[in-house]
Amino acid sequence: MGLCKFAKGWRKGAVKGNAEGQYELAHCYRTGSEGVKLDKVAAAAWYGMAADQEHAGAQGSLGFCYARGEGVGQNLELAAVTLYRKAAEAGHAFGQGLLASCYATGKGVEQNDSLAVAWWEKSATGGLANSQHRLGFCFMHGKRGLPKNARRARSYLKAAAAQGFVDAIKDLKLLNTCESCGAPTPTARAGAAGP
Repeated sequence: MGLCKFAKGWRKGAVKGNAEGQYELAHCYRTGSEGVKLDKVAAAAWYGMAADQEHAGAQGSLGFCYARGEGVGQNLELAAVTLYRKAAEAGHAFGQGLLASCYATGKGVEQNDSLAVAWWEKSATGGLANSQHRLGFCFMHGKRGLPKNARRARSYLKAAAAQGFVDAIKDLKLLNTCESCGAPTPTARAGAAGP
């Protein structure tokens, strides 16, 4: 089985220096899709070439590689957060969500709930279901400095659930059940630490 038509086009563009082709080809290497053999090292290299050209998606994806040590040495503090920040500041929803998670957990940066929420809001506005879920969860339970607010929780959870985000669907059902029975606060899913 050879490369599919799309991968052939992306490879041609990537070799010529096209950042979008490099980014798409890197994704194929990272996932082993479109007839491209799985190769995390090649994926990181192609993401790096596109990131050097200020491709926001590649910056976020390369940061993800560094955060997990996929194809490159693991380096959350320097590489991942720097790359996440570049992608986030360029308006890339995935990069914004990743940077928010760094602030939420304190990995690579000083833990800061306000900055986590601010970046999740930007990411959620950009349509990232994971960030929509995290904000919905926070409003549902009054976490990360946000007040409990069932209306706002429902809005974010519905947006994520509409994209098929399983945890959002579960939390939306829980929120609706708790409100319908008159319980004053929703109960967290069993064993879920939450965002």
